[in-house]
Order: sequence, then structure tokens, then C-alpha cells
Amino acid sequence: MSREPTVAPEQKARVLVADDEAELCRAYVEVLRQAGHEAEGALHGDEVLERIRGRRYDLVLADLVIPPSDGIALLEAVKRLHPATLVVVFSGAATVDQVLAAFRKGAFDFLLKPVEADTLCRLAARAAMLREQGEARRRMAEALETERLRVVELRRRLGLTDPFHKIVGSSPAMAKLVDALQEVARTDSTILLTGESGTGKGLVARVIHEASARRDGPFVEANCVVYSEGVLHSELFGHERGAFTGAAKLKRGRFELARGGTLFLDEIGEISPATQLLLLRVLQDRTFERVGGEETLEADVRLIAATNRDLEEAMRRGAFRSDLYYRLNVIPIHLPPLRERREDIPLLAHHFLHRCGARLGRDFEGFEAGVLETFEHYAWPGNIRELENTIERMAVLARGPRLGREDLPPHLRQRAEPVLPAGEGTLRDLERQRILQVLREAGGNKKRAARLLGIHRSTLYAKLRRYGLGEPGDEGSGREVRPAMSGNPAAGPRH
Repeated sequence: MSREPTVAPEQKARVLVADDEAELCRAYVEVLRQAGHEAEGALHGDEVLERIRGRRYDLVLADLVIPPSDGIALLEAVKRLHPATLVVVFSGAATVDQVLAAFRKGAFDFLLKPVEADTLCRLAARAAMLREQGEARRRMAEALETERLRVVELRRRLGLTDPFHKIVGSSPAMAKLVDALQEVARTDSTILLTGESGTGKGLVARVIHEASARRDGPFVEANCVVYSEGVLHSELFGHERGAFTGAAKLKRGRFELARGGTLFLDEIGEISPATQLLLLRVLQDRTFERVGGEETLEADVRLIAATNRDLEEAMRRGAFRSDLYYRLNVIPIHLPPLRERREDIPLLAHHFLHRCGARLGRDFEGFEAGVLETFEHYAWPGNIRELENTIERMAVLARGPRLGREDLPPHLRQRAEPVLPAGEGTLRDLERQRILQVLREAGGNKKRAARLLGIHRSTLYAKLRRYGLGEPGDEGSGREVRPAMSGNPAAGPRH
């Protein structure tokens, strides 16, 4: 094995080689030490477990066959204790099922023995680089969080707290939405929020209130779908003592409670025709009476209504009054579903994870490779609410500091697991098929394909040449890859 040049201190990796072949284990360790890395060898699985409990390694090289169990069990143990550690499994011979099992348990790579010296050194350098990048990201995240808290505190002292920071998202759709909200917040007009369930209509209503001239007044909510017709009348308009059986005292309704502020009526599309008529009068005359009362009261509120129903269709069916609809629809604001702003999903996921960590008293580092990609490819029928609940479930059940595929709910975990072709096949075949599939999923965009594969573009170009899959193009701006040979794409090991 050739001698590699000594690496810089910051590029030095901590490596543990686990192989019951003593001579080969010593040779691997010597190669890594000569290259400037910290390397140790272990001949037994129990020895490996003892060492990884005592210190953190950047890279573990594990033989597929090592007593008392095997390399797959060793892989699981390492990932359970230190999820960020790269684990590479190697073997003199392996079946497709064994390769599958390794990658499903979180292996970074699967190699055939004997492993070349330059491959060992390249893996160690990659592990050190990933460790440095992770530490740099953590330092940057801590610095950003410190700066964010400082800015929030300064804004609080100056009375300049911006309510729009609560709306998380940087996609064009969200930028357009925030611009519209900033404009309508300055007015006192009635707003109708539309959008699917879980898109954040309640949060947007509160943000509008906090950015409006009525911010010092109350913000009062009423969900129109949770009350029967009679109870809803009392909730909205209040009632006099003795107005009906059980009305033992005067009750002020939501319109009175919201005086000088904002009243948010959620699920407005569910109210009955009688309630629609009463609400229409309030919007027209800005007055109302309590149930059973004679005194006319002023409705000094800014009304924000929300619905996930198609009110125009409800009008055509006669289920919703057209005159009320036009009174409500003075300023329509539509909230896009999460599937139409997928670029916001990683930002939202980290936001919810940070919030869950603070609530649970745990310091989460983020997500393992593949989790965010799974999120981005899921349709999220429950929108932001479903994503938030998913992150909370994963955070509560997670054992490590990073949320991985094993923490995903079953319906998402199935999407995250790679599907390889059944039957026989060499590692070379599996890698070629995986590259083909990812290139097609990326629409031929090599830059995106390299990111999905977790490798550098130059590495992808080298593999394309090796497998005869076409010449590398420019920066991967989307030129379609035309493979030299046809094949059925299938997911496989990531390199």
C-alpha cells in the first residue's frame, strides 16, 4: 500500500478499524497513520463497542464478518451511540441483501476487500471534512441564534417587534404573501383568509392584528364549527340574563370582547343561514343586540374570517349567502398549501425542531441525510400542521441528537427506504443503477443529482465516465443525461 502525504491538523480524522483478520487490520491502521490520521484497530465486536462508548470517532471501518455477531449489528450500535459517525462496511464477498441491510441501517459506503490505500485515505479525509463542516454549521447556528436573540431583545426595548417574523418561509409564494399582508395590515377592512386546513390561517390572522393599528386592542377568536346554531349566536353576540333556560347571568359575546381590536371567525363557511343573516347585519350596520336583549351595541372590531371551503361553490348551491360573501371578501388572501412551497419545508422543519427541542429540554443537531429529501417529496395533505406534528413525534421518540430515517412515521419511512432490484447483482451494477435513477429523478441536472447522492460533482463526473453514462456538462444546469447504455433505474447504495 502506498504512503499518503500527512494531512493538516484540521483534516485529521479519528478512525477505528474493526476486522478480525489481524494482519489486514494492522495494515489498514498503518496506512491511515502514515497519512496523518489517528487510527486504531479492534479485532472483536465487544472491543469495538467498548471503544466507541469511550470516545467519538469520525469514521468506523467494519468488516461484515466480525465476532460475536456481524458488521451490520456493529453498524447499528455505532449509529445508535453516535449518529453522526460515518460507518463503512467492507467484505470479501457480499450478497445484494447484505448490501441492502447495510445501507438501510445507515452505512455511508460498502466496499469490497481488500480496500486500496488511497480509498482508505479518501474516506478518512471525507469523514474529517464532514466533521469540520458539522462543527462549523453548529458554530454558525449558535452565532445566528445569539444574534437573533440580540435583535429580538433590541426590538423589544425599542418597541419595534416585527410580527411578520412569525411567518416562516422564503419561497416566492411566501414572499408575495407577506408583502400582501403588510399592505392589508395598515387598513381596517374585512379580510377573508382562504386555504386548505393546516396552512396557518389562525397564525396569519394574529400577525395581521399585531401589525395593525388595533394591536393594543384584544384579539378574539371564535371557531364557528364547534358550536350549535343557538350556542354560536350566544358566543358571538352574548345574551341577557334569563334569555333562555340556563342563562343565569349576562354574557358578553365575542363582538363585545373584541371591542377596539380584532375578531377572528374561523370556519366561516360552516355557519347556518340564520347566523349568516345576523352576521350580515353586523357587517352592514356595525351594530348588534345580545340574545334576548333590546340594547343596540356598536361592533367596533376589525373582522378577519377564514375558511377551507369554496364559498363561491357554496353560493351557487345556495348554501352561503352571496351578499354576506361579498361583505366578507373585501380583501381576499389565499394561503398556499405546503406542496406548492416545498422549498420552505427544510426551513420549517428546522424551525419546528428547534421549538420542540426547547420545549423538551433537548439539544437537537438537525436531521440525518435523506430525511429532508423525504419531507420535500411528500404531499403533506395536512400542510404545516401535519409537518409540525410529524417533527414533534420524531423529536419525542428520537434517541439521538439528529433525527434519522428510523425516527420517521411508518408511512414516511417507506418512502425514505431505497428500493433495490431483487436478485443477483454486483456492487458496480447497483451503483450504476442508483446513479441512473437519481439522474432521472433530477431531470439530468448533475448538480442536484450529486447533492442527492451526497457526493461532489467531480466525483459524479468520474463515475459517469467510468460507467459510460455520458460526458460531464457544465455546472449541472439541467442538460439532460443521455446514458450510453439502457437500464432500469433502481435506488441503491450512496457513495
